Amino acid sequence: MRAITLPFDPPPLSAYGETEEEVLEQLEVQLTASQLQGHEQVDKYLWSEDFEMGAAKVVVHPETAVHRRRVIGKREVPLRLSYTWSRTRQGGFRVMLPRFDWWFVLEDLEIAQDVLSSAVSGALAGEDARWLYEFRREGVEYVKAWRPTWAKPSSGRGDEEDPFEGMETVRAVADELLDRARKKRLAPAVGRHEEFLPLRALLLARRPTSLLLVGGPGVGKTVWVERLARYLLLEKKRGEAVPRVFSTSRDRIVAGQVYLGMWQARCLALVEELSFEKAYLYVGHLAELVRPMSDGSSIAELFRDAVREEQLSMIAEATESELEALTRRDPALVEAFHVVRVEEPEARSVPQVMLRYLEKKGAPERVRADALVRLVRHLADFVPGQRFPGKAYRAVSWLLQEAGTEGLPLDPLRVSSFFSRYSGLPLELVADEHALSAEDIAARLSARVVGQDEACQVAARAIARLKAGLHDPERPVAALFFVGPTGVGKTELAKQMARYLFGAGPDGGDDRLVRLDMSEYALPGSAQRLLMAEAGAGGQSLAQRVRQQPLAVVLLDEIEKAHSEVFDLLLGLLGEGRMTDSQGRQVDFRMVVFVMTSNLGVTDRAPLGFGEQNGAAGFLGSVRDHFRPELFARLDHVVPFAPLLPHHIERVVDLLVAEVATRPGLARREVKLHVTPHARSRLAELGYDPRRGARPLKRVIEEQVVTPLAVRLAEEPGLQGADVWVVTGGEGVGVVPKGVVQVQLG
Repeated sequence: MRAITLPFDPPPLSAYGETEEEVLEQLEVQLTASQLQGHEQVDKYLWSEDFEMGAAKVVVHPETAVHRRRVIGKREVPLRLSYTWSRTRQGGFRVMLPRFDWWFVLEDLEIAQDVLSSAVSGALAGEDARWLYEFRREGVEYVKAWRPTWAKPSSGRGDEEDPFEGMETVRAVADELLDRARKKRLAPAVGRHEEFLPLRALLLARRPTSLLLVGGPGVGKTVWVERLARYLLLEKKRGEAVPRVFSTSRDRIVAGQVYLGMWQARCLALVEELSFEKAYLYVGHLAELVRPMSDGSSIAELFRDAVREEQLSMIAEATESELEALTRRDPALVEAFHVVRVEEPEARSVPQVMLRYLEKKGAPERVRADALVRLVRHLADFVPGQRFPGKAYRAVSWLLQEAGTEGLPLDPLRVSSFFSRYSGLPLELVADEHALSAEDIAARLSARVVGQDEACQVAARAIARLKAGLHDPERPVAALFFVGPTGVGKTELAKQMARYLFGAGPDGGDDRLVRLDMSEYALPGSAQRLLMAEAGAGGQSLAQRVRQQPLAVVLLDEIEKAHSEVFDLLLGLLGEGRMTDSQGRQVDFRMVVFVMTSNLGVTDRAPLGFGEQNGAAGFLGSVRDHFRPELFARLDHVVPFAPLLPHHIERVVDLLVAEVATRPGLARREVKLHVTPHARSRLAELGYDPRRGARPLKRVIEEQVVTPLAVRLAEEPGLQGADVWVVTGGEGVGVVPKGVVQVQLG
């Protein structure tokens, strides 16, 4: 297998449309934008072979639950997969699942069924059954050869120079970028050639100096190389002797090298063919070359001596953290490169870059100049963990795709509306045209958080700081400490904050709540699990979740139970808004709302509420006594929660019954659920516990309402569109309409 990308990771480029032409147009826009941002290499989509379609049958065992424990189920789900295949020049067959970026090189096509069955069954064994939908057939599937317009071959001029003459190994694994630039096969790029003037002597030397491009993700390192190819082509036309630039990657070098010693021999052949040639080998991320193969050796080890002796000239990329790690791991290799810093442009210059980008895409009038300024400001304010210009390219490409064929140029308010959907943030929070008060936010939060008006006000004021742009840009949005009895709404308020802050996105905000039970981090060393860069047995770590979605609410439940090492980690997170994962990569937490919950101080005294100042001070004192002063000082607010009173529980009954009414079994049957006032009071009475708040109420509703109703629906599966009334004993006559379904409380 060439590379494995799990089917539930982001898929390769894809599009949807009414016609094939519409789909191809969308693919070209996406491919162009990805090239400009350095996220997608066109090379992996370029083929000279002819592909044909094949089909394979696969059986998958998805996950199920046994006593609430997730296990691999015995149920078999058959899948029918379509794949493409071609003969390779070296012999054998290349088999691909292009929708998931999977490659296999097989000795015989007859084993494709077995190989695909093993790979897909293994990847999906024990996974959520919903992932099976990723493999469903999409109507008629076929293979079509296609070139984007900017990659069309130019008109011939007789015999052209062969940049690969005498370099058959290089020809097999690389593309020559000057040749692609001459044929206009590089994606359009925005930039000026003046940036290469300080490097002119290094670039045009008899033995070009190896270059290491250092910069954060999204600053344009890959695009820098493509602009370099255009600059060198221009110098060549002026008569200068310029180096060629061959572009490859770790995956391309090892592709098809399945037997012992094959990839090493290919690397040595590359060194031999490029030795003392006036040429660069561009290899992408240097960290990928240093990564060991299965035998423990790496591509970098085979290239190191040739690069140090200036026998081989290379261009590679690295982030600052990768450069630091590489310097510790292989200082001799790093010293062989001349470091070129690719800096992030200032935000005020990005709108002009985006205007030139739109001109190159043939859409200069789609977005107004002031709207681009608004978009760049939104990105600077609300997406601080990504870099310009990459995040601007991504946002503009998404904007054009979402806007579709809208005739009028997009104005600032329309751009704010699109950005709201892009980020999940509510429009009233990001748009200047909308006023937003802390009272409005508190009203939204308190609609589902009962009896905690003061806590909702504190949370609302923290969110209002974000609207005003007065939050500390180098710290998380807020660090709130919720303290109070069990079952009074601490977790529910965190959920409602996530739904309010990110509810404009497609997931409604529910996926933006990262919830961690801190009792699972009570042992020494457990804090390292928060930093894991790869999924472990316990699922994704905090670092992974926030890297994938940096706009989130992080709920640290029962924080007082965590080990002191966790508190050391929180000191850096709450103070600087960043942390470094187990692979040395920086994770940005500056757009995260931290919510910590605790029962500290509850067992020492009777529960007290906001109206009782001594009670609030008591909770505050308990928190201050338990945590180190430097951690306590990093909390924005310690928020005491009041105990719930009986009349609060009746409101909670209405909320929980409304949730039951949305369950699939009732929604599918269009059954409406009603509760009489006496039944509401009875449920509140049964579900109220002065010490546990509303926690027992869910169990009461499940036992008294859901279970009897489920029995009735199971006995009458044809029941459709009925009104179901929950009543108490003796109620019914004159209280509920005749002929309706009744559920009587015990």
